[in-house]
Amino acid sequence: MILRFKPYRQLILLFAAVVCLFLSCEFDQGLGPSKTKISGKVFFIDAASRPSNVEEVRVIAVANLPPAGFGDVYSSNAIRFDLDTASYQLSVPVGNYPAVGVLWKARDRDWAFNNLMGIYGFNPPVDFALKPVQLTESQPVLDNVNVYALWAFTQFDATIAGRITFAGAWPEDTEILLLGSFADIPDLNNIANSLGLLGGIPLPITKPGTGNKELDYTTSVRNGSYKFIGAFWKRKGDNDPKHIRCIGFYPDPINSSRPGGLEIASNGTASGVDFVVNFSTLPDGVKLGSAASTFGK
Repeated sequence: MILRFKPYRQLILLFAAVVCLFLSCEFDQGLGPSKTKISGKVFFIDAASRPSNVEEVRVIAVANLPPAGFGDVYSSNAIRFDLDTASYQLSVPVGNYPAVGVLWKARDRDWAFNNLMGIYGFNPPVDFALKPVQLTESQPVLDNVNVYALWAFTQFDATIAGRITFAGAWPEDTEILLLGSFADIPDLNNIANSLGLLGGIPLPITKPGTGNKELDYTTSVRNGSYKFIGAFWKRKGDNDPKHIRCIGFYPDPINSSRPGGLEIASNGTASGVDFVVNFSTLPDGVKLGSAASTFGK
C-alpha cells in the first residue's frame, strides 16, 4: 500500500527542492561548546509510523545552497526520538544558514539525503516555507528554531534504480528536474492534483557532465505498486504547478507510448527502470499515447 501524503502534498515539493542538499556522509559532533548557536525543539508527528531500526536523529544546518562540501553542513548531537518532543542545540559560527532540517539514521546504515524528516519553516498542516536562520555578532544565539519531523517520511523501505538518457539541449531556464514515482498515473496537466500518489520524496536529477548523455539514479520509495515513474521539469521563477511538465517516463515494454508499471516488495529493489528525458518535447512535454515518436531522438 502506498502512503498518501494528501495533507502534506505542498510540503513534498518543498522537500524536493532541498533534498539534494543532504548527501550521504558521516556526521561528527559539531563544533562542541560555542557561544554562537541555534537551539529549539523537534516535534515528532505520528509516532505509530516510527520504524524499529532508528538509531539516531540529528538536526543539521546548511551554510550554503547548494553546499560546497562537508564543511557547509553542521550537525547537532544525537537527540531523543522516543518522545513527542526533543530539545536540540546546534553549535555553528556566525553566518546565514538557508536551511535547518531533521535527519534520521537507520541502524547499520549511513546517513543519507532520503532520510530527511522535516525542515524549519513547516508548521502542519499546511503552513510551510524554507526559513533561513542568521547569527550575527550582535545576535550570536537564536532560540526557538522549532522543527516538525514527520515519522511518515521514514517509511521509504524500497528502492527504484535505473538509467536516464538525455535527449535535446538542457534549457538554460531550468530551475529543477525531478524524478517522481506514482502509485497511479498522475494528472500531467496539473501535477499538484496527483502529489498524494507519490510513494517517496521526488528525487532531484542533476545535469550530467559535459558530453555525458546518461545518468544512473537510485531513489527511495515505499514498497508497493507503481504505475508511473517519470521526470518533471520546472522553469525558473514559474511557480504555477500547471506549468510543470513531464518530459519523460519509464515506458511499457510492449507499448512505449504508455507508462510501465512495477511492484516492489518490502526492502526490495526494482532495477533497470530506464527511460529517456527529452527536452525537445518542451514547452508541452510528453503526452500519453504519443510519446513513442519523441523518445530516443
